[in-house]
Amino acid sequence: MFPIHKARASVFNYDDIPAGYYFQVMAKGSGVQRFWHRKKFEEVAKKIGKSDRLLDIGCGPGSFLFVVGQIKPDVQAVGVDVASRQIEFAIKNVQSQFKQGNISFQKLKSDDVKLPFPDESFDKVTCIEVIEHIHPHLAMKLLEEARRVLKPTGRLTVTTPNYRSLWPLIEFALELLSPVKYHEQHISKFTPNAFAKFLEAAGYEIKNFSTIFIVAPFFMTISPPLARFLHRIERKLPLLLGSLLMAECKISRL
Repeated sequence: MFPIHKARASVFNYDDIPAGYYFQVMAKGSGVQRFWHRKKFEEVAKKIGKSDRLLDIGCGPGSFLFVVGQIKPDVQAVGVDVASRQIEFAIKNVQSQFKQGNISFQKLKSDDVKLPFPDESFDKVTCIEVIEHIHPHLAMKLLEEARRVLKPTGRLTVTTPNYRSLWPLIEFALELLSPVKYHEQHISKFTPNAFAKFLEAAGYEIKNFSTIFIVAPFFMTISPPLARFLHRIERKLPLLLGSLLMAECKISRL
């Protein structure tokens, strides 16, 4: 039976996930998995300036900052998460690869959503597939903290699964084929309209709103060049049919 998450403190215990699981999926998973994770991170990375100071909230094992460090080596980035095993993996396997010290990680206190940074510390904040994992009450507080640490001209980029797309079917298939149980992890489920309203309620003005991944990743099993071509086409479509919602926001002045 699918759980009904009523408690405001509802959070999945991410220390139950093997350390580095999602990093290994990106690096050594199937062609579809590698395409999905790498392209997702590359799309978010496009929103980051070449010398920005970046905060990645809910960084997990450091997969996104690994990609950022590769393609934008002048970015100064820090990743934070409450999952101690994932942060330990990120420090050992990702941070250690960037000898210039531009990529780092910190563990957050699990009982405190306050970010350990001064006001207006960052040019960009990213929150990649995090808000669906926590109760809306906590997600709202986290995004309010992100607003606090953003510079006045800064930008927040958030992604989350699109439950008005093929994602529910993909989620069902993944539950059958992998150890991941999304019905336990995904506490909040967003449609495009609900996602936009949620970001606005958290004090943001949406500047760019799009989706990624309709069918392109699944063509990796047939032809990687075709998968990449379809991905480029899908990114140009105005319809919000992709499995992941992506919003780039600025701080609202209203």
